[in-house]
Amino acid sequence: MDEIGFTSNLIHLFLEKIGVKLDPNKIKKFVDFSFIIVEKAIVNLEKLHFIYFDFYSNIIKNEISLADITKDKSILHIGCGPIPATSILITKKTDAQITCIDNDPNSIKKARICISKNGLSEKIEVSLANAESFPVDKFDLIIFSHGVKPIKEILTHISKSMKKSACVIYRTSSSPSGEISKKDLFIKELFNIERFVAQKKNALMVSILLLKK
Repeated sequence: MDEIGFTSNLIHLFLEKIGVKLDPNKIKKFVDFSFIIVEKAIVNLEKLHFIYFDFYSNIIKNEISLADITKDKSILHIGCGPIPATSILITKKTDAQITCIDNDPNSIKKARICISKNGLSEKIEVSLANAESFPVDKFDLIIFSHGVKPIKEILTHISKSMKKSACVIYRTSSSPSGEISKKDLFIKELFNIERFVAQKKNALMVSILLLKK
């Protein structure tokens, strides 16, 4: 526990203090890598899942406000991973119904166990699915996790298939100033950018609220 706790604190320190000086693309690669390492380290150690939940707590708080998430909204979370912190935290905070998907069978198996142990199996549905073809037209909100690929193909599918009143939260790495980076400017071709919130304490991540064109 001490080693994993130290690793988690070190990642937070790097992202908040040092990460602001690095190129956004390098930040993204580091964040993707760190998520994988931390997930693999704690996925089978349930008592340490709090590390992951703690990392996402501020992100979820900001996103609930960003998208005005309430219990009446039907939510799709793309890329839940083996520790579906996003789905669990949103449901606990808003009582919303969530469908979360991932294309890795092992992640889906572990995610179901994690959700069950949190007593949320009736609120959160977990499915093994390919996000490039998954039907999204019944959801009010679609959350696109950081690190999900192929980014452009999935977002193109969502932009064409989502219902008119729906919105998307797209998580990515921002520029050091907190603005949308050049690598993500393509989303303007697919969506209307409503607003965004810079998650400055979380890897220079930015959560962008997208609306259908």
